[in-house]
Amino acid sequence: MKGTSAVTTLIGTAWRAAPMTLLWAFTAATVGAVASAAFPLGFHYMVDGALAHRSGEVTFGVALVAILFSVATTLTTLSVTGNWTLTDRLNLFVSGRIALLLSTAPRLEHFEHRELLSEIDQLRNDRRSLAAAPRQLLRAWQVVIRGGAIMLLLATVYPPVMLMPLFGLIPALADRRAGRVQARTGDELAPTRRLIGDLFTLATTAETAKELRTYGVTDALAARHATLAEEARRRDVRGAIRAAAWEALGWVGYAAAFVGVIIVLVLRAAHGHTSPGQVVMAVSLMRRAQRQVAGASDTAGSLARAVRTARRLAWLEDYVAEETRAPGRTPVPDRLRTGIRLEGVGFRYPGSDEDVLSDLTVDLPAGATVAIVGENGAGKTTLVKLLTGMYRPTDGRILADGADLAGLSPDEWRARTTAVFQDFVRPNLVAREAVGIGDLPRIEDEAAVRSALAAAGADGLPSRLADGLATPLGRWFTGGQELSGGQWQRIALARGLMRADPLLTVLDEPTAAMDPAAEAELFTRFAALARAGRRAGGITLLVSHRFSTARTADLIIVLQDGRITEAGDHETLLARGGGYAELFTLQAKAYEPG
Repeated sequence: MKGTSAVTTLIGTAWRAAPMTLLWAFTAATVGAVASAAFPLGFHYMVDGALAHRSGEVTFGVALVAILFSVATTLTTLSVTGNWTLTDRLNLFVSGRIALLLSTAPRLEHFEHRELLSEIDQLRNDRRSLAAAPRQLLRAWQVVIRGGAIMLLLATVYPPVMLMPLFGLIPALADRRAGRVQARTGDELAPTRRLIGDLFTLATTAETAKELRTYGVTDALAARHATLAEEARRRDVRGAIRAAAWEALGWVGYAAAFVGVIIVLVLRAAHGHTSPGQVVMAVSLMRRAQRQVAGASDTAGSLARAVRTARRLAWLEDYVAEETRAPGRTPVPDRLRTGIRLEGVGFRYPGSDEDVLSDLTVDLPAGATVAIVGENGAGKTTLVKLLTGMYRPTDGRILADGADLAGLSPDEWRARTTAVFQDFVRPNLVAREAVGIGDLPRIEDEAAVRSALAAAGADGLPSRLADGLATPLGRWFTGGQELSGGQWQRIALARGLMRADPLLTVLDEPTAAMDPAAEAELFTRFAALARAGRRAGGITLLVSHRFSTARTADLIIVLQDGRITEAGDHETLLARGGGYAELFTLQAKAYEPG
């Protein structure tokens, strides 16, 4: 994305956010700039008229200054209010746009790939520069108008003097170099600042407070935060000093040119080639030109930052457009007749050379309850991400009734899937909504919400809430009721059961905090629900590191180091006497009474 197209994007975004406010700001900026640049012309008439005792000329000069100065001051005051209104509206628009894009992207690479995440962090941090960009563009437009008017008026005094504003290129170029130095420093510090932010969140978030205090790491965490922050500050200061040196060098060059032009004008006035009024006007204009140069330098730096941010926004737009582009528009089946098949599926995360999954080939029959078991780090959650369309396989393919998952619309596929994860969300919403968002069209359907709660073994929960399903949950809002970990867990499970007739239901260790008996009882309940509702041929996927939980499944898949080592039902795998049988027996003995 080139700079010109970035500027076009900035203006177009402002127009979509607040067209009338932008139009008013542009008009006020244009008229105000002409008036503010032209009023020193009155000094010429006032001084020369006074020296020649021409009262009419003096009166004209006074009126010219008074009118133009008043217009410029009034429009400047009014445009400041309009500009800030425009900035506020655009800030909301840009923030909403970024949030929409990040949530629209169907897959997760941008949240887990280091390089992509760094770009997104910079975009989030600098989004206010996008909101301020139209204000900076209007300032630049005023600089152009004032600069042109100043050069024309200076030409009436002594044509070579009209080149004086061009000396402003010296500090402008120096400021541009300083801006590049600061931008490079910002890019280099982005990972460190992200780590500082993460440490700050850890140290100041209620969810982490108990564990940090239990292990006595609060002081160490604060010390590490302070060390990294000091390191970032030192590097930031070094960058600021280098940038300031370039800026100072540029202004020294401009000051030398300014002094030289004044000497020339004084000498010309002494020899009668220029009137005293013209000298006064020229000095006033050059002083204004100096302020224009300073404003142009500040504006150029802000615009350069905004253009870089606009390029990042354009990258995100292109990235999301590419991710959401329908590859084949293969329709999602209304029901599964054969099931889901993995053919030679392999996967490695972006930016990594290590395979997390390798050569997975297995059939998940329609209507079956399938358990994926394996020790932590075996690749279970990664497989879930592939099945739910969060990632595409690096190798091989996943077929739903023969249709490649890569050719289906991710949104349409996920509209027919549901899942509950170990790191489930605890939304601070009304209880009905905290469950109902699992099937947004039925979020207000209280009967559906209560049915989902009952299926999750939490049918008695509403009676323990102050206002039943209308009770706000969590501590964020006044009157909110905090839940226990187990109650939040049941809310998450109920949320995952809201969707009717899903093709794929995933339970990715959401009950890992429960004891094995409670987890097995809950998974047995889900397996029974799955068998009772096989109208859509839906597959229920139970993910656990506890082998005893999987015994009720129709098919058990054992993952080890990213590979399938065994597959079959519980009795078959026990009879084989392989790894499943060994680990099942070991885990069972661990929970026998001592």
